[in-house]
Amino acid sequence: MANGIYALISKERLNDILQTLYSFTGIPIQLVDPQGASLQTFGRAAYCGVLGGNPPCGDSCAELLSKASLYAQQSGDTYIFSCHAGLDLIAFPLTNKGDILGSVIVGPFQMDRPDHTILAALAEEFFLPAPVLLKAYDALSDMRPVPPSQVNDLSKLLSYLLSPLIPSERALLLQAKEKLSQQSRINETIQLYKEQGVVPNQNHFYHQEADLLSKVKNGNLRDARALLNETIGYMLFSDGRNIEAIRTRATDLTIQISHIALESGARADDIYELNSRFLRSINQENNLEELCFLLQDVIEGFMSTMTQESDRGNHHIRQALQFMAENYVQQITLEMVAEHVGLSPSYFSTLFRRTTGSSFRSYLCRIRVEESKHLLLHTEYSLSDIAVAVGFTDQSYYSRVFKRIVGITPGKYRN
Repeated sequence: MANGIYALISKERLNDILQTLYSFTGIPIQLVDPQGASLQTFGRAAYCGVLGGNPPCGDSCAELLSKASLYAQQSGDTYIFSCHAGLDLIAFPLTNKGDILGSVIVGPFQMDRPDHTILAALAEEFFLPAPVLLKAYDALSDMRPVPPSQVNDLSKLLSYLLSPLIPSERALLLQAKEKLSQQSRINETIQLYKEQGVVPNQNHFYHQEADLLSKVKNGNLRDARALLNETIGYMLFSDGRNIEAIRTRATDLTIQISHIALESGARADDIYELNSRFLRSINQENNLEELCFLLQDVIEGFMSTMTQESDRGNHHIRQALQFMAENYVQQITLEMVAEHVGLSPSYFSTLFRRTTGSSFRSYLCRIRVEESKHLLLHTEYSLSDIAVAVGFTDQSYYSRVFKRIVGITPGKYRN
């Protein structure tokens, strides 16, 4: 299997990277095959030599390294884990088309100074006589601790050094990491609803959906992604794991987002092509987790088209819209935003109206009104507190602007 790794990565380059990393850190490093057997070793921990290798029961050291490599691949990143003897290691998988060709293992190392309790643990795990235990303890005491913060930095460094070796695989690892992260956030949302005793109802879903669409309309990708996971969590909470019900909701959401993209000025041909592709994928996907992740692609795909036109015309407006979406709570002015994007106020004002079809002040008010809807529906804050929270100077002005944009007063919208 080593030949498989070296067919994709120059042996000389890989060895040079690992040797350099070992020389810099002083922490043992080895290249292992998919079964965890060592192919190349750079340094060795005296501690392991004293213990004599594999524990008397449980997985062998090679089996442990093999499992760690698999976990690293599934998580889409480096994987920090502990061995049988209580030391820590880091695994980074080297993959090709989803198959593990081998892994780089950094360690073992310790994060804290050893104490007397480790002797008892070693005696129980390895059935070692007292003289060997003392030897092991001495070897452990000679090992320089690596604080947790440095372990995290070392984990990042390992990823930075090795990811470029197989560029095509990095995208797969990142996607796996994104999927795992999304499922974690969705599950947290579902658990929160259960703990709060929330009763599923359509109004709650529609309010959440409205909040999500508002973020999309305002160009706030970060908050849109967060709200998407909350919305998916509520879908799964209210509909169970009924994939057909989720598919229906996903279809409706995709169509609504495509309309927002069209209204924002994105090219119709781009929107129709994306809409057709996404709806086809939603209809064909039978894996619930993949369907959830597909909705993230929907959000990012359509929001990308909403900024492409600005990129073709003038990227300054895209920067301005992003700045406004992130700072609407502050008392930002046209002059401040113009300075942020590097334009004169007069030219920026003309360019903004030509690109968005709205004046700077009107667009900012619309962002603030959209954000206030969430507070009206999901909090008990007073109207004056909500006005200040979204950037208006007083309740009276907020109420007038809200009615002009929405058609009803904030109080009626709340009720």
